[in-house]
Amino acid sequence: MADNSAPGTIRCVIVTPETTSLDTRCRSVTLPLFDGSRGIGRGHAPFIGRLGAGEIRVSGEQGGAGDGVRSIFVEGGFVEVAHDDITVITQQAIPAERIDPASARSEYDKVAGSRAVGDEAIDAKFRRQEAARALVRASERTRR
Repeated sequence: MADNSAPGTIRCVIVTPETTSLDTRCRSVTLPLFDGSRGIGRGHAPFIGRLGAGEIRVSGEQGGAGDGVRSIFVEGGFVEVAHDDITVITQQAIPAERIDPASARSEYDKVAGSRAVGDEAIDAKFRRQEAARALVRASERTRR
């Protein structure tokens, strides 16, 4: 567990059904909410939000490079922010550096080329396509 006494930091915990993917202290976190990104720093107002597909970006991690940014891809979930603690609950959390860009692009092409008929199927395809696009962006950003 992360040290809760570090001054000027917030705690970020990311959990999946299988494991705790991240438990660290940092200066700030950027979250991919379903309706846009939101940055969180020390003293942020409490809230609960729904995540979309995208990268959680953890900046200024203690014990790390200081100014470095760690990216973790999530495909939805929920976040709670309270008392300088951020808790993310998601089905999957993949460190961006572990995403293969060719596989991500292939998945996007497969989803984009699929056919959907009916409102529900079209909505589901749209969500899968947005998640695949976010996965491609996350994989390409870490390769720069």
